[in-house]
Amino acid sequence: MRKTAIYLGLIFSIIAVVLAALPFSNFAFVPAILAFIFGLIAFFKSKTGVHKKSTIQLIFLLTIIALALATYKSVYTVTEVGDTEQLEQREDNSLEESIEELDDIDISE
Repeated sequence: MRKTAIYLGLIFSIIAVVLAALPFSNFAFVPAILAFIFGLIAFFKSKTGVHKKSTIQLIFLLTIIALALATYKSVYTVTEVGDTEQLEQREDNSLEESIEELDDIDISE
């Protein structure tokens, strides 16, 4: 159970760090929380025996980095909507062109 928790914690913490570095960093919170939970499980399972805790510390370090980066990006990144006037004009032009093409079609039975 301890090794499984360590492996899952490492996998989820690495996924969280990668997602936090990408533009959709809001998705990094779920694997970071899972990594934290598996890190806690591994920590409490390794308390009973004489096991190295360096891997568990790595899980917590990566999780903290992912959470910090994702929180920073979600707070300080401003989502801006571009100029929609050109898009509306392009949509109107394509609508007019499609109406003209439909008017030119001769349907005979």
